[in-house]
Amino acid sequence: MCLPGISRMQMIEVDRIIVNELKVPIELMMEHAGLSLARLAVALSNRKNPEFCIIAGSGNNGGGGLAAAWRMANWDYDVTVIIPKGFPSLREVPMAQLIRLQSMGIDAEDIMPRSFPENVTILDAFIGYGNRKRDDAIASLVFNSIRSHKRVISLDAPSGLDVTTGVSYNGIHPIATMTLAFVKIGLLKASPHEVGELYICDIGVPAEIYLNRLGIDWSSPFDATAIDNLSDAFAADPLNKVQLSHSENCQCWNV
Repeated sequence: MCLPGISRMQMIEVDRIIVNELKVPIELMMEHAGLSLARLAVALSNRKNPEFCIIAGSGNNGGGGLAAAWRMANWDYDVTVIIPKGFPSLREVPMAQLIRLQSMGIDAEDIMPRSFPENVTILDAFIGYGNRKRDDAIASLVFNSIRSHKRVISLDAPSGLDVTTGVSYNGIHPIATMTLAFVKIGLLKASPHEVGELYICDIGVPAEIYLNRLGIDWSSPFDATAIDNLSDAFAADPLNKVQLSHSENCQCWNV
């Protein structure tokens, strides 16, 4: 049984429903994302004393990265944070995350280095599913800085990858991507080396939204009962590895 991917516009509608209709706070979903990202980063680290650098954007994706940073700091890992657009660019909820980090004595900088030490794992929380092609000097600086780094984990989608078309404008090759709530179709269309191992994190979105509100075509090869597999997987663990299936006419996924 397989599930389809959803587009950027469909994910925007999911967010609208869960925030405006179900009244689930953005910060709560951000905390779920941050905890799972921290768990994944630690699990994929192959070093005795790993170091992590979170590159956070100004929006909710950046807030998820900042939530991961304070989780890992609480676990006594070496954590630094870079906010390339500068602290004043942060929206209200990510700013609250930054203040929490600073109160814990965690370093936060707004200067993007040209390169990173080999032993550092970068958590890419710069741009989430809202990415679209742009002429952005700061984004170009971020992409250039981490493009050649060997240990990058991306939150929701690799920064600079269009989650609808699968076209990448970044040249980043993460070892893993942890997407949120539901797999975006661009992650199925992109080359495997542009996504890395794919994981999915439960942030509290009810499965019924995908079944009844998005207009997904659940005809073959997709099966509506596959959503039960996702619900069962999230009930067992909010962080799961995604299994991809590709054929000539279809890209789909399951857990």
